[in-house]
Amino acid sequence: MPAPDLVVVGQVTIDDVVPAQPGPWTRQIGGSSLYAVAGARLWLEPARIGVVACLGEDYPFDVERVLRDAGVRHIALCTFPGAHLAEWLIYEPDGSRRSLPRNPELLQIGAEGALAPQQPSVQQALYQRLIDKLLAIAPSADQVPAAWLPAAALHLCPQAGNRHRDALDKLRDKVHWISVDPSPHYARAASVAQLAERLHGVSALLPSAQDISSMLHDAEPAAAVRALARAGFAEVVLKRGANSILLSADGTVAELPAIAAEVVDPTGAGDAFCGAYAACRLIGHKPFEAVRRAAASAALVVGCRGVEAALQLAPPTL
Repeated sequence: MPAPDLVVVGQVTIDDVVPAQPGPWTRQIGGSSLYAVAGARLWLEPARIGVVACLGEDYPFDVERVLRDAGVRHIALCTFPGAHLAEWLIYEPDGSRRSLPRNPELLQIGAEGALAPQQPSVQQALYQRLIDKLLAIAPSADQVPAAWLPAAALHLCPQAGNRHRDALDKLRDKVHWISVDPSPHYARAASVAQLAERLHGVSALLPSAQDISSMLHDAEPAAAVRALARAGFAEVVLKRGANSILLSADGTVAELPAIAAEVVDPTGAGDAFCGAYAACRLIGHKPFEAVRRAAASAALVVGCRGVEAALQLAPPTL
């Protein structure tokens, strides 16, 4: 079997979903890597996509079956000792969402990694537990099968710690084109120069507004995107939820509308956007057209419930 053309490296999760309206919660499979594949396969034959992910020894879902049902044949799963990260996903009537870790050792950590009032040393220890768990479910560059390299394209989903930097150090000379969706755990407080140093060698930077919130606090979105371009990112795509998307490529900044959609489940919209963008660039679309198709992909994904449904979607009509 030929090696995959697009390699997706990211996490798989256990999502305990609490609906906005009172009702029973559900446990379902999730994760950035699976949603990125859901977006990519709308434009690229799934047999050309490879997935790298890690699972805890207690992971309750059959990830390989889910991917094979979606047509993906290149699957590299590793297992680590210990429990997988489980999170409450709590939805509000306005469509917003908070996440809370459920693992017993992480229960004192609040929404989105915030900590309840503690002594600084206790806060640091608790936060490190969360980072350790995030690193456990984050595959490393060494887990990309050697037979898949060199590859035409690589997409790195959000990963904490130094996983992105390590992956770029090891893989940038073995991949023609690389996109990164940065993790807020390192990007949120980073300067433009710090982000450029950490992610040296990236072809396309695909942050959300939350990922680079400190930059947006100090500058208008278009100015922040221009600054990232000047720092060396050839392509920058700033995702802003239901607001317009900003693209920097070929020396210009363009603004493209997000596509309105009836939101059934907002989970994974950004990941699906990134996977679709990477796939569209791989098959030859220019950045502007890739953004247009990625936005349509995200709109499709939020219109269904759960990643298994997202992985069965048909391409949108443009």
